[in-house]
Amino acid sequence: MTTVNTAIPRTETGSDKVKQQSEPTIRMRDVVKVYPTAAGGFKALNGISLDIFKGEMIGILGKSGAGKSTLLNMISGVSEITSGEVLFNSGKNGSGAEDHGRISIHSMDEDEMALWRGRNLGIVYQSFELMPMLNLVDNVMLPQDFSGPYQGKASAERALELLDLVEISEHAYKLPAQVSGGQKQRVAIARALINDPGVILADEPTGNLDTVTAETIFHIFERLIERGKTIIMVTHDLSLASRFTRHVQISDGDLLDSISGLNPAFTSAPAADGDENQPDVHEAVFPQIEPAEIGQKVSDHNPLDASISAGTTGGIRSGNAIHLRNLVKTYSNAAGEFPALRGINLEIGYGQFVSIVGKSGSGKSTLLNMLTGIDHPTSGEVIIGGQNIYELTESKRSMWRGRNAGIVFQFFQLLPTLTLLENTMLPMDYCKVFPVQERPERAMDLLKIVGLENQAHKLPASVSSGQQQSVAIARALATDPPIILADEPTGNLDSRSAENIIELFSELAAQGKTILIVTHDTSITERTDQTVILSDGEIVDELVAQALPLLNHPQMLEATRTAVKKEYPPRTTIIRQGEPVQYFYLVQKGSVDILLSSPGCPELNLARLGPGQFFGEVELIGGGNSIASVCASPGEKLELALIPKEKFIQLLDSSPTTQRSISAVAQSRLEENLARNGDCE
Repeated sequence: MTTVNTAIPRTETGSDKVKQQSEPTIRMRDVVKVYPTAAGGFKALNGISLDIFKGEMIGILGKSGAGKSTLLNMISGVSEITSGEVLFNSGKNGSGAEDHGRISIHSMDEDEMALWRGRNLGIVYQSFELMPMLNLVDNVMLPQDFSGPYQGKASAERALELLDLVEISEHAYKLPAQVSGGQKQRVAIARALINDPGVILADEPTGNLDTVTAETIFHIFERLIERGKTIIMVTHDLSLASRFTRHVQISDGDLLDSISGLNPAFTSAPAADGDENQPDVHEAVFPQIEPAEIGQKVSDHNPLDASISAGTTGGIRSGNAIHLRNLVKTYSNAAGEFPALRGINLEIGYGQFVSIVGKSGSGKSTLLNMLTGIDHPTSGEVIIGGQNIYELTESKRSMWRGRNAGIVFQFFQLLPTLTLLENTMLPMDYCKVFPVQERPERAMDLLKIVGLENQAHKLPASVSSGQQQSVAIARALATDPPIILADEPTGNLDSRSAENIIELFSELAAQGKTILIVTHDTSITERTDQTVILSDGEIVDELVAQALPLLNHPQMLEATRTAVKKEYPPRTTIIRQGEPVQYFYLVQKGSVDILLSSPGCPELNLARLGPGQFFGEVELIGGGNSIASVCASPGEKLELALIPKEKFIQLLDSSPTTQRSISAVAQSRLEENLARNGDCE
């Protein structure tokens, strides 16, 4: 067990600069946290005792795995305590009346803790935890824009005031994808302040930021300290120690000595509660404003737009769920323009399960951003359910997105202080679909679908990664959207959890949902109806990928760019026996007959080749004229893709595995041709 000095140390400037306080805001006593593992219990915190006072900025420093985040989880009540006690002194009881007694955080039930957390804590995470489909104003309002047990007052005006405080109000109506990492972190700070909490918990808030942006975040924290806030910040960066009023180091679950900070910005303490010269923080910085209408009001009884939504009970609709026409996205930077998508054309029907694959930088995430309306195309059209979504205003597109596109992210993006049930309800509350009284029951039904009804009232930190991803899928289904878009949803899961997720997607597709999943896992592509391969911002021709699967993606794209599509009426002769062959032929639609003529023998039909098969390789590899004739089969029209001889040879030279595979097919066909000729003689 370790105990640190609980009083704020005096500096050389005297007690007028730093005041001793007898009542800490947070008091931790002998806190132990043990996580169960297969090898036995793992002790993350080893009897921690620590006092934290109003108006100080305390740094919790330590290496990865030292116990920093676990300590924050104990303070916020996000994770259950093994033993010990965490006491909180807010000066108010649960109803808001004055009561200077302490609250034992971990003695509260889930509902009481949610109320306490909503009123007293603001939490800032390293990964921002912003909802990508909501603009910055809505993200700031999100925790209170929710019909859970805590109904704090939040309006667009209040959110704008907070965004102005963190100096990002000019971007208020942009989506997170349209601002920088540092700007996202500022939004996260604004959201943490929405209830005017006394305590801000910040978990590595500068960990993903450059030094200039990190400095901006520290300046914001300095201004909050001046206004009487208490900030507890976790960081692994020991060089930041001097930036805090006080810092402690944690190592293997033990606290080391408490040390005073050297930064004069934090040497002046806030006035005592009874100081008449000190303005009320809530009135001075966060004035109460009544909730305002945001966007277009939608009736609670208005279901999904029938012209767009397929619905789980409506069966599979005909036509295209998604139609992209000549879609181009170009980004501009200091080095010039970078084309991320180059004229994408794509049609996907309702009820299809489609995988999107490609190397990093191929354009996969940009394509998803186009489909969800998160980013704007440079040119071209995105038509979903018959609606060109970029003809809608930002606010209408935001509402469209909430009702028609369920989005599942690789890192789950669950709000850590809401239960699994509450996280699942969020889209229904935001989009105002389904009557209010029906939403909890619907959320529970969705959790049953993913097998988590027994975990519904737990927080995300209390369940596994696979279970968190299942909740993210349940949340994506909350508004009954016809389209589900999933960005690497199995990337952080074990094989068993990943299998459960893919099986669920397959079932949803069978019910009529259109599922698009971005993945690097080739085993998943075998389970989907269609695979879209992206390379350098272009779609690889599916026929090329099917016929020449051993090429790498850039080589497939080269073949796609070179191939010429041609149509032939039935019975048309494509190649005559004995004549030169100038192309490698891929069958896209219809079929061809391979015909062999020998003197004194009737014409033999050696084979019929259908979609995905090829011909012409025997002559292109071995040289010489055609060993047989090739004709379009009777019946349907024939569609072929033709790759010129020179390009075909280049592709084989650049891909030895493809060369060996095609050569083996050519040898087999040549031997069959010789054998049939021998039979005729």
